[in-house]
Amino acid sequence: MNPSPIDPHNHAPAVTADDVWGDAVGGSPTTRGSTTDLPRKKAKVEPPSSPSLDRNLKGLRIESKTPPRSPDVSSHQIEVREIDGNVVRLDPEVPSAPRIPRQSTPQECPVENAAQRSPRGESAEWGLPRQQSIRWILSASLGIAAVVIVALMLLPLINESNAARPDQAQAAYTLDQEEDKAGQESWKALASRQQEAEQVFRAFASAVVVDDMLLLVRDSGSVTSLIRANRRPALVSKAWVPPANTLWNVMENDGFLCGFLEGYLPDDSRFGAYLVMSGKQLLLDWKATTVYATATFDELEIKQGNPAEIRARIIASDFFTSTFPEEDYQCYKLLSPDNRTAIWGYARRNEVAHNTLSKLLQTVEILENTQVPPQKVTLRLDPGPAGALPNQWLIQAILHKDWITPSTQTGL
Repeated sequence: MNPSPIDPHNHAPAVTADDVWGDAVGGSPTTRGSTTDLPRKKAKVEPPSSPSLDRNLKGLRIESKTPPRSPDVSSHQIEVREIDGNVVRLDPEVPSAPRIPRQSTPQECPVENAAQRSPRGESAEWGLPRQQSIRWILSASLGIAAVVIVALMLLPLINESNAARPDQAQAAYTLDQEEDKAGQESWKALASRQQEAEQVFRAFASAVVVDDMLLLVRDSGSVTSLIRANRRPALVSKAWVPPANTLWNVMENDGFLCGFLEGYLPDDSRFGAYLVMSGKQLLLDWKATTVYATATFDELEIKQGNPAEIRARIIASDFFTSTFPEEDYQCYKLLSPDNRTAIWGYARRNEVAHNTLSKLLQTVEILENTQVPPQKVTLRLDPGPAGALPNQWLIQAILHKDWITPSTQTGL
């Protein structure tokens, strides 16, 4: 860029001796606290008039009043350093050891003594077929044949010593198998008589004359008086047929087989009939079917009636009083056959009745506070001692399990 042009008409005044402009290098030093002389104010220089311009016309002059700076006067200069492609390398303070050229010296292999060398590994004949001696093959064959012949000769003697001998236990076991087979045959024969059982119960439930009913009842001679005394009207009409959902189950009670027919009557009430085989005829057990008892539960609840033969559902309970303490008695709840009435029965511990009921009502040990469902029993009761409640009874004896009397009449 070109410097500002110098106006030839603008001349700076000459420097006089009394001017103190510029830096203070050449000036006299001043002391602290003295006043410094300021430079004089320059007089305003009027630009010369131009004869070609009108004196009354005023215009704007743009010019540079600062004189150009001489290159040698400036104290701030830029140092220019040229960077070429040469790299300055630094030598290490400790010089590295000089490299020595590698020198190789050939060595001769020692001479091996062939006499002391021992062969190792496979021989030259390894893998090639080798011929066996015929004499050795014949000897091995004869030895094997002799061992087999001797073993066959000793086999009968070994079998004879290990043969099973019949004894008394084996005879009894064979007899038990025969009895089991006979029991299975009886079971199958009774299970296949559902249609006959339905016909017997249908005739019994619709019978109007007692003599007609006695022909269908088991042990009719011993229950005739009871049937006549407890005569009830016919349960169904002659045209009634057991429904299709009637169930027929075969049960066993201490070796005694009986069938249980259960279903619904026309009034939607449930019936359960017990039938047993008598010779080749299927008969109905009257006491078990009608749930006969010498006293009703309504009577037993107020401590009345004859408790000699009571059919009920029994379950273990924990209702103890001062008259029946837990240390001496086990409590049971006796439910009526229709599950509408309940009384309390107590069996003295370690007596026959208590031991029998404990086996019948075994609690489930896997789940806590879980018991088997109520079981059917036929039992004999006695009134409680003084201080007992009216519905608290002593269990005197267990006549038999369930409600049907076994044919042996031996009870439990």
